[in-house]
Amino acid sequence: MRHLTAAALALFVLGIVLLAYAAYLGEMTFTLVVIIPVVQSSNIWALAGMALIFAAIFLFFVSMAAPAREAPAQPNASAPQAIVPQQPARKFGGVVFVGPIPIVFGSDKKVAKWMLVVALVIVILLIIAMWYFATQLPR
Repeated sequence: MRHLTAAALALFVLGIVLLAYAAYLGEMTFTLVVIIPVVQSSNIWALAGMALIFAAIFLFFVSMAAPAREAPAQPNASAPQAIVPQQPARKFGGVVFVGPIPIVFGSDKKVAKWMLVVALVIVILLIIAMWYFATQLPR
């Protein structure tokens, strides 16, 4: 486990502990609005806990974006070099919906264009489903 990932996990756990302590003191309320957690408190422990959780999330994303450091291979001049077949590059892509807005990403332009097509198909299907269910409501 990389050091930044371990630090992010430690900050996250510490933040949860501080939020639990604030709840134990009775100076914090936790509710869910649809699926969004809402924490309300007048206590410094809850503020510190939320700040640590946000810092942990930020640090986790930074640790995933940082390139993995590997030791450079030391070629041995006396040993014969083995021919290693090249594997084809992996291509990936995806669509993330934030509300009604699709966010499209891909490893190259071709994959990103296909993900855009997938996003448009999903949007059209969602519009058709909303129209269908809206017409089925009793008047």
